[in-house]
Amino acid sequence: MSQITIQCRLIASESARQKLWKLMANLNTPLINELLEQLGKHPDFEKWRQEGKLPATIVSQLCQPLKTDPRFTGQSSRLYMSAIHIVDYIYKSWLAIQKRLQQQLPVKKWLQT
Repeated sequence: MSQITIQCRLIASESARQKLWKLMANLNTPLINELLEQLGKHPDFEKWRQEGKLPATIVSQLCQPLKTDPRFTGQSSRLYMSAIHIVDYIYKSWLAIQKRLQQQLPVKKWLQT
């Protein structure tokens, strides 16, 4: 998987940059962490791990009730979508790696015998 890094320069007033920083650090990052934690504790997680994939809408379903949680309110819909996409990407990448490692295990066991 190739990865592209994009850099940009935010040209805004100090107060606008400070507000954006607080929004990201105080609301969006904790939302991402909460989604990561809830997904890892989901009752179907082991099944998804064995399959190597997540259901398409599971992260957005988990995010829906969090939008009304006082800890995460006040974000724009774009930031909610960003959190959903980040968590989805993290878990899909991790699950793909886990599936590949699971497929290699029988070969390694066979080689050792």
